[in-house]
Amino acid sequence: MVDAEQKDPTRHVELAVETPSGTWPTEGFFQAPAWQHVEHQLKHAALELQIDDTSGWEATAAGRKLDIRASFKENRLEGRVVIRYGPGPAMNPRV
Repeated sequence: MVDAEQKDPTRHVELAVETPSGTWPTEGFFQAPAWQHVEHQLKHAALELQIDDTSGWEATAAGRKLDIRASFKENRLEGRVVIRYGPGPAMNPRV
């Protein structure tokens, strides 16, 4: 049985991470807890996409830079989220 917390859409985000090496997941979106730090999912995406070095990379979503040490909720991300993750402004142009 699924409890009310799992059904509450504010407790999760649907996530996709775009990088220069590809997108994770390769199709659709992954459900991540809203309380989880963004960095955790970026590390997971890098591992899945076999990216060895992400030092100096930036993460943006909805046209703004993210604090990857903060949670999705603290970054005011909700619903369906696409994070662009790559080396500096070239991968993450300001819109």
